[in-house]
Amino acid sequence: HQHAEGGAAVAMAGWLLRRAAELRRDFTWREAGGSLGDLGTFVPLLVGLTVECGLDVGTTLVFTGLYNLATALAFDVPMPLQPMKTIAAVAMTDPPMDVPQIVAAGGFVALVVLVLGCTGLMERFNAVTPFGVVRGMQLGLGMLLCAKGWTLAVWTDGTKQSMRGLWGPDGMALGALALAFVLASAPPTTTTAVDVDGSAGIGADRTHTRARGGSNDARVALVLVAVGAVIAACRPGSLAALRPGPSMPFLTFPGLADAATGVLRAGLPQLPLTTLNSVVATCALAKDLFPDKQETGVTPTGVAVSVGAMNLCGLGLGVMPCCHGAGGLAAHYRFGARTGAATAFLGAGKLFLGVAFGGSLLTLLGKFPAPLLGVLLAAASAELIRAGLDLGGLGGGEG
Repeated sequence: HQHAEGGAAVAMAGWLLRRAAELRRDFTWREAGGSLGDLGTFVPLLVGLTVECGLDVGTTLVFTGLYNLATALAFDVPMPLQPMKTIAAVAMTDPPMDVPQIVAAGGFVALVVLVLGCTGLMERFNAVTPFGVVRGMQLGLGMLLCAKGWTLAVWTDGTKQSMRGLWGPDGMALGALALAFVLASAPPTTTTAVDVDGSAGIGADRTHTRARGGSNDARVALVLVAVGAVIAACRPGSLAALRPGPSMPFLTFPGLADAATGVLRAGLPQLPLTTLNSVVATCALAKDLFPDKQETGVTPTGVAVSVGAMNLCGLGLGVMPCCHGAGGLAAHYRFGARTGAATAFLGAGKLFLGVAFGGSLLTLLGKFPAPLLGVLLAAASAELIRAGLDLGGLGGGEG
């Protein structure tokens, strides 16, 4: 028995070493640029949950960095890591939810999704999900991301009552210049025929054309994020607030009242979005974007187990509830990411910042120019909208 356990440990260590070598081999500056494409969602929600609800930036950066590294090992695509958007949106409404309630909501979703993945029920759910539902989910989410990008770039807050000024570090002129840079860097869009085999769900037998647009120039996201970081660092108080050293995690376990509030207000509304967008739509988009990759690891079971396990690992430490998502995958792809090396690079960066500066990063992150985040988000939505508009296979045999 001990010999068998030792052999399994050696095999696991060998696999980790081989996978790490593959990630080092795959890393390029294009992967680095693509890794930053999803910051338009991550940064605003992280800052909002920290300010409104009391989550700790440093702890979340450390754990989400570790999650990124784990998903880079598990999946051979740039698997995204995003906040659970419904939980985040509900948590920041009046009255705002506190950390124990957020922990309860995230833990509930994680546990349910993990059970669905481990029992194989997620595969069955995926098999009976109509292809049109997946395409509609992709199209709708792409349009929502584009609208959110527009809001960040044009309005001072989500109420849309006050427009930004034209000039300044948060001015619309900065957003316009960034958008012009993104559009000028985008290559012409071409289409290729893709055959996807299977019997139902995301693997339904269909032949269609797939847009192969999106920027292959890693400079786009790298330049925008670098410019935003310089602007944020130059704003009053940003660097003065930095303190060396990580944040100390604090244990947070919800009582019965907090658990009930968290599950009912945010957990239950989040669950269908997690199953459809984080799992089903993400697996479908991975097939669309990477048809030539045979073994990506992106299956409904694998993605569901990943979402459940990573959130349960951070449960009780006040970490922001996270999931995967089709929008994040489209964002990474749009700016050049093609392998897990992109998410490994992003994870290493988050881990370094979280350990080096902890919660003191909040002021600096909060001063990052919102118009630049909006442009990143809006540009990333184009890949998802293209996938949603690809109607190949919807009309076959249905009269």
